[in-house]
Amino acid sequence: MASYMLVVILTRIDGEPAFNVARWDGMNWVSLGVGLDRSVTRLHGYPDGLYAVGSFTHAGGQEANGLARWDGEQWHSVFDLPLFDDEVNLIYDMAWYNDHIYICGNFGDGNGIRDIAYYDGTAWASVGGGFGGAFSLVNLMEEHNGLLYVAGAFAQSQPYGPSDNPGCGIVTWDGTNWGQLGEGTCGSVNPAIYRMVWIQDTLYVTGRFDRIGGVPTGRVGRWDGTRWCSLVPPNYFYPDIGALGAFRDTLLIGGTFWIAGTDSIERVAKWVGGNYTSACGGPTGIDDTGTVVRDLLIFPNPATDHVRIEFPLSTIGEQLVLFDATGRLVDTWRIDRSTMDLDLSHLALGSYAVWTTAGQQARVVLVR
Repeated sequence: MASYMLVVILTRIDGEPAFNVARWDGMNWVSLGVGLDRSVTRLHGYPDGLYAVGSFTHAGGQEANGLARWDGEQWHSVFDLPLFDDEVNLIYDMAWYNDHIYICGNFGDGNGIRDIAYYDGTAWASVGGGFGGAFSLVNLMEEHNGLLYVAGAFAQSQPYGPSDNPGCGIVTWDGTNWGQLGEGTCGSVNPAIYRMVWIQDTLYVTGRFDRIGGVPTGRVGRWDGTRWCSLVPPNYFYPDIGALGAFRDTLLIGGTFWIAGTDSIERVAKWVGGNYTSACGGPTGIDDTGTVVRDLLIFPNPATDHVRIEFPLSTIGEQLVLFDATGRLVDTWRIDRSTMDLDLSHLALGSYAVWTTAGQQARVVLVR
């Protein structure tokens, strides 16, 4: 019979002690020993047992400092994790990667361990120098295709970190070096990523960020391995989003919202694609002296106020994105037919880059 775990701040179930973690056996909730003395953030199941992370200091009556393992009968501390801070370790997630256990959260020891650490076989050690910043923390980690993806509230500018931080919002670790996923959430007022989920080889994230890959967003981003795209415009969900998940290759978003764009949707929404406005990370500038790229046919070009663009049939259903000469996102359209007429009369004179989310691009020049 399958059993299920519950993480919650509680002390009793049906009158029986069940401190902060319990198991459902199909008929009843069952405590796991004497439990944990403080809250649990996440649970992960591995062949050697169930791992719990959180702000607890003791598990099953023994010192654990935020990381413990349940073997089916009793709790164990894990590699004698020390107390990094004066009062409590705030551990938000853990992962096994390259045969080493990693933990992340909001903690530090003043000797190079900052918000992330791993056990090197002898002692707990720093991971690439960790993350600095008055408000920095690491929320979650996940291995995918040989890399450890690390996400949280960190950036390369204060208060979320110094310029030598590994990146903004999300980075990768290969066991030796940090890697960046484009610009990540750089430029956001709050760069935090709280949730990530993979659907095949496409990564989706949500959080508090308002920019992803250099473009504005309504806090939902997609990474295809080479670039970020925003799935929704700013302020799309009201008042807030939180949960992110996948079911049968379908992306699901949950939260406190009751409005999604122009629709009334109560607290959970399914991503169906197609009828949306997205923007993807694009050029950082336009070289007016360079050769015009002709992946798309635009005429007239130069133009005064209106242009016609012809698209390959493969781009129908994708998005057309317009950037000005500084790389600023100006507008987006959904490509719903092979030829589109655009009114650009409201734009200033100069060079603009047009870009499809399928990868085609071109330059248009406005003169009057």
